[in-house]
Amino acid sequence: MFIHFKYKLKMVLVLSCSNCAEPEVWHVVANAVGVRRIAKAGRISADGFRTPRVTLLLGDDAWVHHVDNGIRYTFDITKCMFSSGNITEKLRVSSFDCRGEVVVDLYAGIGYFALPFLVHAGAAYVHACEWNPHALDALMKNLELNKVSDRCKVHSGDNQQLLLRNLADRVNLGLIPNSEEGWPVACKLLKEDRGGILHIHNNVSLFPAKRDSLVNKKNNNARSRKEQQQHLTEMELARSNSEMTSPASTYALQSIAIEENTPDLRWKDNKSQFESNCGTCCEKKRVTNPEWQVWAESTALRIRNILETHHKKPWSTNILHIEYVKSYAPYIDHVVLDLECRPCDNN
Repeated sequence: MFIHFKYKLKMVLVLSCSNCAEPEVWHVVANAVGVRRIAKAGRISADGFRTPRVTLLLGDDAWVHHVDNGIRYTFDITKCMFSSGNITEKLRVSSFDCRGEVVVDLYAGIGYFALPFLVHAGAAYVHACEWNPHALDALMKNLELNKVSDRCKVHSGDNQQLLLRNLADRVNLGLIPNSEEGWPVACKLLKEDRGGILHIHNNVSLFPAKRDSLVNKKNNNARSRKEQQQHLTEMELARSNSEMTSPASTYALQSIAIEENTPDLRWKDNKSQFESNCGTCCEKKRVTNPEWQVWAESTALRIRNILETHHKKPWSTNILHIEYVKSYAPYIDHVVLDLECRPCDNN
């Protein structure tokens, strides 16, 4: 029998194991590590709810309690996904200054990011959207546990049907492998007079064999930034005109992550900026990983096109930051793009 420690919650040990058919072993394991319940974790279900395949091996109550950075969470471990690898992003969100801001979390889950926005970042109000009934149950409990329910409205159901418009200073799109279906909704949520910031999660992945057919690095290096911008715009327009909405086209401008678990090596200290006059620009830190940068630039262009189509006027998008969260494999990185979106008459 192979046992792999996955993560530990309060009084619950979650394991990955190849053979869990020996119940007498679990009492010994529980006593050794100081827990009362043990669960076996499998892959996340592809059911639209990201339901975990978790089975209790020891114990009867599947509801667990967990504390991250002073925030209390409770949820049914067999019904709601929990990712211990997202702690760095939750800490980063907690460091934001969102005083006076309205935040919309389009994929709230049990409150992974909605709660840090409320408890630590100081958001004035959060709209939390979720369609998993089990996650909704946990989200309501967690808002009460952390005494912030008076500053949050929960919207149940498909966020594509959300009626909110023109109210958000920030929109969090914390769905992976990508949240592209939520981009038009997020653009409509931003304040029309001054825009706001989108926090876009994505798994950046592309195998080397496909890279040359999608991104001609030699030609890109020879182009000026303005020419690269024009090239990407033409690619995006071609994509829109041909209605390429399949998963393959979704990743058409994404590529592989070179290093794994070495985010400190992926950044330069130098600052740069390009195409800042009512267009798409990149400032602050320039990422040294070209695959992240390609994805971020193409995403910025696509978001700008959505904004201009919806609002019927020019908008600018500004790549503020690309945050590394975790790696699933040598060729898959979970990253977050902080994208500033402003109407051009507000510049």
